[in-house]
Amino acid sequence: MTEQLVTPTVGWSMAEMQGILLDFNGTLSDDEDLLSDLIRELARDELGVQLSADRYTAVCAGLSDRAIVTLLAAESTRPHASVDELLTELTGRYQREAARVQLISQPARDFVRQAAGLGLALAVVTGAGRQSVLPALRNAGLHELLGTVVAEEDVAAGKPDPEGFLRGAELLGLSAPRQIVVLEDSLPGIAAARAAGMRVLAIAGTHSASELASRCDGVLESLSPSALTRRFGSAAENAVARWSATAR
Repeated sequence: MTEQLVTPTVGWSMAEMQGILLDFNGTLSDDEDLLSDLIRELARDELGVQLSADRYTAVCAGLSDRAIVTLLAAESTRPHASVDELLTELTGRYQREAARVQLISQPARDFVRQAAGLGLALAVVTGAGRQSVLPALRNAGLHELLGTVVAEEDVAAGKPDPEGFLRGAELLGLSAPRQIVVLEDSLPGIAAARAAGMRVLAIAGTHSASELASRCDGVLESLSPSALTRRFGSAAENAVARWSATAR
């Protein structure tokens, strides 16, 4: 699988990094399918807009919650609540699901704990609202290790604008972008990290490994502690490209 193949012998290593900035939905939290369902249901119920799963992935994945809701509200042809009210409704729906199930996997939790144990500075940079993210972090027991969160309401421009990642680095006191690695699952998120001048590791899932490989420094099948001992670089992209060609 992808994670086994992305084991290059040249490039850079996580040991050289000073900090890690983690996206939330679809990266730290295994919830991109849930978020897609919730947003598509909100669009149908509150706006009368039919949003397919494929269109959600192509158009919405990686954008901030506010950007997504604003986009969908503009497509509605019937009276509806304000964007702020719709965001409150979306947050409530997400919080209910996050309280019901553990959205952050054990390997992802182990990754965060081991990264913190190695002395890496950690932050979450997300397009989700703070009130969606913080309860999930508390539920996973990660709220103290991930006390720095840059959420949708903390920036003027969401991904693919680099503002969130630059703000995250600033809050962590990190000034060398090439010693920061961003973990992302979406194309807008990867573009934002690149624009910030940072290393990028992509998590396959929202998009395929072949779709991600040319845009980042390496592709992982999932977030787990094994990533902390890997080396990444151009060889990683070549390995994924070979895997993708073989899979076809």
